[in-house]
Amino acid sequence: MTAPLAGIKVVEISVAMAGPFCGMLLGDYGADVIKIERTEVGDDSRAWSPYFHGAMGYYYASANRNKRGMALDLKTEEGVRIARALIEDADVLVHNYRVGALERLGLDYESLSRVNPRLIYCAISGFGATGPLSKEPANDLFMQAYAGSMSITGDPEGSPAKMGMSVADVGGGMFGAIGVMMALETRHRTGRGQRVDTSLLEGHIAMMAQFFTRYFSSGEVPGPSGSGALTSPTYRAYQASDQWIVISAFNQRMWKGLCAALEQPAWLEDPRFIDPQMRALNRPLLIQLIGAEIIKQPLAYWEKRLKENDVPCSPVNTIDKVVEQPQVLARDMVQEIELEGLGMMSMAGLPIKFSESPGSVRLPPPRLGQHTAEILTQMGYGSEQISVLAEKGAIGLDPGWVKVEATPNSPG
Repeated sequence: MTAPLAGIKVVEISVAMAGPFCGMLLGDYGADVIKIERTEVGDDSRAWSPYFHGAMGYYYASANRNKRGMALDLKTEEGVRIARALIEDADVLVHNYRVGALERLGLDYESLSRVNPRLIYCAISGFGATGPLSKEPANDLFMQAYAGSMSITGDPEGSPAKMGMSVADVGGGMFGAIGVMMALETRHRTGRGQRVDTSLLEGHIAMMAQFFTRYFSSGEVPGPSGSGALTSPTYRAYQASDQWIVISAFNQRMWKGLCAALEQPAWLEDPRFIDPQMRALNRPLLIQLIGAEIIKQPLAYWEKRLKENDVPCSPVNTIDKVVEQPQVLARDMVQEIELEGLGMMSMAGLPIKFSESPGSVRLPPPRLGQHTAEILTQMGYGSEQISVLAEKGAIGLDPGWVKVEATPNSPG
């Protein structure tokens, strides 16, 4: 079956997570993604440990499969000329450089779209293309603080906490991919491409929509809620005698089931807990009471009791447990691909399944400059021209696998 984006050509000029994640999503579902990296060093994340087989940085690997890799020095005229030629023949450009960086190289939307009016130009920045902070840099941790998510994460009695995943970066990449899809659909009707502008800030705020509407409706500033919801004491993690369990009883039927599982029928008639509003009002007390019951028995006991009473629950799985879950494996969310000459690499699978046009993991993350010569040959360059460009330093050719001894850890 033909993948959904088969035949779509994407040029990606990006580093770290937001832009690469966007490009990977497009590549996973069939697009031909050409990733342009700096010569010699490439994407910053190549240097972040730990490494697959001592050579491929895990962070780089996580967002760069299903791409062909090309190394160009965009500080040279020849490098910019090659990049421009690729973009002028592409359907999509994805970049996450600071506002103005590509424009200074002449790779701005206005001039590119005059030559390629079907081009979809997706720019993922820290703050968006306009506004007083548009040219400022940003990263995931910075944006979790600036956009407010750190203020609602963690224990109410503790310090602000970063969410474990790079939610601002990944969110920016996802919204970038959604924007590209919408622009492609519009192009089907109009024949013209357009600029797609999103940012870590806007994506992050969009994902926090419920907290903003809560504030606007009540005037109350949301704060951290620990392992549960801001209001519901029956939608949170509790410590069993051996490990943590999450209980997610979010309606009245499940509340009745929870009381049955805990063998506390009197709670159903207690005026302090009679409905969701009263349970929210008496949240600290009810958390204490439920916690006192859950701590008495191990996880397996409570899983059985809660499921018998139709109360959703789950152990708080660590990553090593997640990758062994039958459901995760049944949905192909752990996949393996070979790094040629090194060995196998496991990684997360594709999140969207299609009945008629599935995506796939076809290509491993590329070595730096792995496909430079191949792509230039397809563009009409001869072997002598490629050699001259390499000698000038305008391009980087595949050096093969380079083992890494010690490098900085990733920023997480």
